[in-house]
Amino acid sequence: MSNQDRIRNWRKRRSTRHVDGEAAEAEALSSAAAGQLGARPDWRGAGDVIDVLTGVLDALASAPRESVASRRRIYEALESELDAKLAREGAQPGRADFQRRQLRMVTRLLEIDIRAGVDVLMTGYAPATLDTDDARLTDGFERREQQRKQQEARDARRLASREDIAHEIALSSHEKREVALLREQLSGIRARQHGAQPGTLQSRLASIAPLLRFQLHVLQNESRVALLWSVVGPAVLLSLISSLYFLMGTHYVLGMDVPTFSLLGATTWIMFRQVVFRTSTSYVSARGLINLESVTPLAIALVQGCLFIVIYLGVYAILIGVGHALGLITLPVRWSGAIVYVVMMGCASVAMGLIFGSIATRWRFFLRLAPVIERCLEMFSSVFFVTEQLPEQYRQYFLWSPFAHGMQLLRSSYFASYTSQDASFAYFITALVFLCVLGVAMERLARPHVQPM
Repeated sequence: MSNQDRIRNWRKRRSTRHVDGEAAEAEALSSAAAGQLGARPDWRGAGDVIDVLTGVLDALASAPRESVASRRRIYEALESELDAKLAREGAQPGRADFQRRQLRMVTRLLEIDIRAGVDVLMTGYAPATLDTDDARLTDGFERREQQRKQQEARDARRLASREDIAHEIALSSHEKREVALLREQLSGIRARQHGAQPGTLQSRLASIAPLLRFQLHVLQNESRVALLWSVVGPAVLLSLISSLYFLMGTHYVLGMDVPTFSLLGATTWIMFRQVVFRTSTSYVSARGLINLESVTPLAIALVQGCLFIVIYLGVYAILIGVGHALGLITLPVRWSGAIVYVVMMGCASVAMGLIFGSIATRWRFFLRLAPVIERCLEMFSSVFFVTEQLPEQYRQYFLWSPFAHGMQLLRSSYFASYTSQDASFAYFITALVFLCVLGVAMERLARPHVQPM
């Protein structure tokens, strides 16, 4: 055996003896600390900081503590024993973390005083900032527990909504009796109102009329200015569009007088805009009504959209009647055709509102972009002009918009002197059906993510 092998073996034996000695010393310290813990089995149970302090002081008094390393071994033994006790009891993660933090806080304050020369084993000793630090630690624990419970409640509601099941919460016996009584009363009221079973199509259709009455009450009590603006707004936009044509010396556009031409574009598009925004925002914001059985987000959006379509049909009647009395507006050639195209544009706006609202349930900031999208659509939807006024090479870009076809078909039905050569009825109907199907499909996909308030 060479000298190098002898030296290597000697170093190996020395390191083994050193490790075994440290392990024996740590085991002795742990046993001493465990003995103290066994003598006081409940010193951490209630989370009282005085009990924690007493337990640590007892462990320090029963084991060597002259050096920092010795005291650190005592602290580590105490923490290991605490982890074992928490594992045996199956403590909640939040409570376990709080008790570990409390033990570390006490050991930190003790170590500061020991290094400052304070006799920590004298009778009545307590660190100066013990109560303050413990109060801050307890407040933080209580806040985290409250946030955890709130998050668990939100997750449970979200899961119940996604799985389309009832969300149940724990109730006391007194609350259970009250809920049973309330359920019995509600069932009796529902039975007297109509015979539809809850959850059926008949019960959902029966909720349309109450929703409509509710929205009318909201408009009457909170949105009188909005109702007034529904008449003033189209008149203002009508004046702006007409003034542009009058400044250019134009009084007729392809045989259509400018005031009536502007009225059809301004009023129809303001209706389109209002229905889109009202439908999309009601789909997201009117979540309190979803708590009512048989009320769905789709029903809320449809009621809101149909209500504003009816309102703007009344606005049309007022503007056309007043304008014709003043000699500014001509009457339509075919009333039925004009009304049908206005309603079809309203249906398209409801479908767009459903699409916007469905996207907003997953991307909350989408509705901030909705006005920008609406302005872009307005430029390509024959509001201010018809495609026959444009050069031939640019018409194809505007005719991609189905709303441009709808607006030009509306004007063709209204005026006897104008028949659109570019608008396609088949394209408009196909696009309208596609938008409606897409809106209903997206609403069905987004419905599990609409949380009741």
